[in-house]
Amino acid sequence: MSAGSVESHPGKPLENHLLCTLDLVKEIVATFALPLSRADEQAILLHDIGKAHPAFQKRLRTGQGKFGHAEPSAALVLNQARDLLCAEAVRRHHSQLQNVGEFIKFWGEWEYEERGRDVIRKLRWWPGAEKIATVIGASISSWLELFPAEPEWEDILYNCVDNYGIGKDKSLVEDWLRLRILYSILVTADRYEAAVGGKINYQQLSIDEARVENFIAGLPERPLSGWREKVRKQVVSHSRLVLDKPGIYTLTLPTGAGKTITGLQVAMEAARRFNASGIIYVLPFVSLVEQNAGIAAQLFDRVREDHHLAYMHNDGEELSLRERFIEFFRYWQEPVVVTTLAKLWEVLYSPRANDTMSFHRLSRAVVILDEPQAIPANCWEGFGRTLELLSSRLGTTFILMTATQPEIATGTELVPEPVSFPEARHELHWMKGPVTIPDAAGFLESQGVLVKDSLIVLNTRQSALLMWIEMKKRGLKPYFLSRWVTPVDRTRTMEELTVKEKLGKKRCLVATQVIEAGIDLDFDLVFRDLGPMDSIIQVAGRCNRNCRPQKGQVFITEIVDDNGRSLATYVYDGVLLNQTRLILEKNHDFDEAACRDIVKEYYQNVQEAISNSDLWTNILEGKWGDYLPLFEESSPDEGLLIVDYNGTVADDLAVLQKPVNEAGDKMEALRQKREVFRKLSLQAVPVPVKLLEEWFQRSGSMIIGAGENIIYSAGSGLWVVQGEGIGRVYRRDVGFVPAAVADLLEAE
Repeated sequence: MSAGSVESHPGKPLENHLLCTLDLVKEIVATFALPLSRADEQAILLHDIGKAHPAFQKRLRTGQGKFGHAEPSAALVLNQARDLLCAEAVRRHHSQLQNVGEFIKFWGEWEYEERGRDVIRKLRWWPGAEKIATVIGASISSWLELFPAEPEWEDILYNCVDNYGIGKDKSLVEDWLRLRILYSILVTADRYEAAVGGKINYQQLSIDEARVENFIAGLPERPLSGWREKVRKQVVSHSRLVLDKPGIYTLTLPTGAGKTITGLQVAMEAARRFNASGIIYVLPFVSLVEQNAGIAAQLFDRVREDHHLAYMHNDGEELSLRERFIEFFRYWQEPVVVTTLAKLWEVLYSPRANDTMSFHRLSRAVVILDEPQAIPANCWEGFGRTLELLSSRLGTTFILMTATQPEIATGTELVPEPVSFPEARHELHWMKGPVTIPDAAGFLESQGVLVKDSLIVLNTRQSALLMWIEMKKRGLKPYFLSRWVTPVDRTRTMEELTVKEKLGKKRCLVATQVIEAGIDLDFDLVFRDLGPMDSIIQVAGRCNRNCRPQKGQVFITEIVDDNGRSLATYVYDGVLLNQTRLILEKNHDFDEAACRDIVKEYYQNVQEAISNSDLWTNILEGKWGDYLPLFEESSPDEGLLIVDYNGTVADDLAVLQKPVNEAGDKMEALRQKREVFRKLSLQAVPVPVKLLEEWFQRSGSMIIGAGENIIYSAGSGLWVVQGEGIGRVYRRDVGFVPAAVADLLEAE
């Protein structure tokens, strides 16, 4: 650090960081057609001015000490911009947003002398500071001149803070949107300027219709290919008539009708017509992203696959700073993004700074929501209102694409008339329970499970494993899929199932709900333990998927455990199950043609029976720091079991456990940690800790050498199975095996 200079980061003059951050913000708002007020510009120019404090500069030089620079920066912003939301964006840009009540209380209790005037008086004035003052439009020679006397400060607090929210029952929604946009662009520009520097250089969305047609022409000929092609052309042609402005649209096609290609082509049409900033394809599960990202990559030049297991390939070359930034922060810089519903949910609602970075990326984008019914029913109303807000204010186009269209938001249908397969592909039968797993297995045997291609779906991993054993007892060689099977082994199983289907070889698959969406497999016989009606219809879509002459058979019943408790209640909301039972009691036997009306009735009944979450109320009432996750967070009683296939896990864990502060390049160290975590996640499964501890206690005498157990705790919720434990504690064919079930398996 040269004499008379002030730095924001090692080797970077503070004035350069502030001015370049503003330039990046201007690039972002120009690309995504976002507003930028004079108050916003002042906030961005002053967002790190607190770093001019000697305590922060000492920390940069020595790495010692602490100094919170965001608070004094925010105080200067509040005085200069007279805008509470601008001040809050700056105050929280390294942490997360707070509720309105919390930040009003903060400023109301803020100490003018000690936390304000005294700190700001010590901020250094250096030659580069004059550049900032000039852009702000202030003729000053110290930062204290930007800070008012105490009486004027009290007036500012009264006008900007004390009266905030009074009579704003509706406008708090607008304030939420404004703050979230400003927060998003500030955090993105600040992080990017610090880590990379220069312009972001967004790429324009490139649409090549001929490329789409060539891709479709290259698809293998399959049963119903001609029918699917006819449906696709009808939908695309109709979309050209109804896509008149950015808004909410629905695309309702039965499972197996080719929604992915049709939806992407419709999204292209919307993007071209509305001059969209990009296309964002949102899928309900990680397991589907890679598959659909592969399709998107053949239709577009630049595609970003974004989920926690994704990583950036660069043909062995070292990643550039920009690539490292995008990967580390999971920023949606590319014109086409394929991501998960969970990630979109964080972008929309999480108060954490890094989670909001891609929020501005929704402006003028076309967003495909594939299988939106995966959103919990109590969040439909709030989520739908959010889509309406973004559509009306940011020009975002949403396409809700599913076979079972829930009442999330009112939209224009893109399919000209209800589409059905040429013939009903399957029949559904409600076999009123309750029944045990052995009883259900006996029933399946009576229905031909031993000679037919069959899919058996249960609600819990342990019950599915017990059913797998029942099928083994009957002489079958069943496959198994659940979250207790690692992603690596799930992929291998899916590949084997697909090959056998192409060869016409008989298969039996026992699975949990991981099979419900986006799995292109075809079975003659399907069995489903009771679940929500839309989940049942999704599973039924795997029955006679390719419309063979003989109708497939789908059987639904309610399986209970040894205590008589329905297994469905371990997984699903009671309201959803009750409404499903009522529908099935009215419709014991029906075929695929009746599914549309049955699901519609089910959704209507659910909406009348369920209580809405606080998702939208929190926005209305200024509870912007309260986060309602899409799904329940992992249980604190659940650990991650890593399967040490090749003896390298110990070295990988050492990388994870090494403190980042010991690294010279902290961003690279964090990137390496994430890469290792992704690698381990591909060979790991979530398991209740009590089940892992049972194995640990049971296998205490099973030492594989050097005093190492076949299963051990690696700390921080991580467990490792190794050696002879692979094949007993974890098996590649069925995944994790609870100790209580191991004896049954080993008896086979």
